[in-house]
Amino acid sequence: MNKRSKIIFICMFCTPLIVSIVMFGISELPVESPSPKNKFKFMTYNIHFGAGMDDLLNLERIAQNILSEDIDPDVIGLQEVENGRLTSHGIDMALWLARRLNMYYFYFPAINEHAYGLALLSKYPITSAKGYQIPSISLERVLIHGVVMINETLEIDVFVTHLGLLDWDEDLEAQVIFVLQKINQVSITSNKILMGDFNLEHNSSQLDPVYNTFNDTLGGDPRPRTFPSINLFGEPTESIDYIFTAKNVINIVEGHVITDFLPGNNPAEFGSDHLPVVATLTFP
Repeated sequence: MNKRSKIIFICMFCTPLIVSIVMFGISELPVESPSPKNKFKFMTYNIHFGAGMDDLLNLERIAQNILSEDIDPDVIGLQEVENGRLTSHGIDMALWLARRLNMYYFYFPAINEHAYGLALLSKYPITSAKGYQIPSISLERVLIHGVVMINETLEIDVFVTHLGLLDWDEDLEAQVIFVLQKINQVSITSNKILMGDFNLEHNSSQLDPVYNTFNDTLGGDPRPRTFPSINLFGEPTESIDYIFTAKNVINIVEGHVITDFLPGNNPAEFGSDHLPVVATLTFP
């Protein structure tokens, strides 16, 4: 049995094969309180159901990608997270990654079978969380909202989403407007973070309303690309993954795309078809 097969075997049999109660609630995993600091790292990562560009399921690779470059993110938004599906050997991926990374988490399904959706992971307690269905024509889409408590004086409204595909005739302008309206309705602080896979380039007109109220932590021209993680030409061709921060409130220290994965690994073996985006932020 090779190393990859062993990892998959461990994932299959050591991870609970039941649907986690955090599908509709917040986990109570035991975690140590992080040391006090003034800079915080946020990450968004479409994990492609835990399958890399080689089509092999390996959640440990996802964990290693998250931990690469000594990033050690404080809050993570995940897309394409499976829970108990046969295609992923019945693994509750959000629970597995939360335990592996020693983080609190919230999972919310995007489809009726409750087995595919979004997750929010945090080193800090998630004091409340909820999911919302986004209007869609084809595959169901959702927005999740979690309030992360850093300390008694600092709370952060974190939103994670995964918008539809233009190729499937989705009205992404309507989806963006829904997301922004919901953010305005349910936020309890001015510290707003919106992140996820938007399936839109930064110069798409559908994203104009977002740029009117949020800052893009990557920015730059050209904006760094995030998808696919590897192709025939060796480089990503699309820039569709984002971490947005509320304007005039949150200070962006830096943002970048993670490309330095497992040392010596073949790029075709990256854990997902997307590259993670990470941003370092400070709050008032």
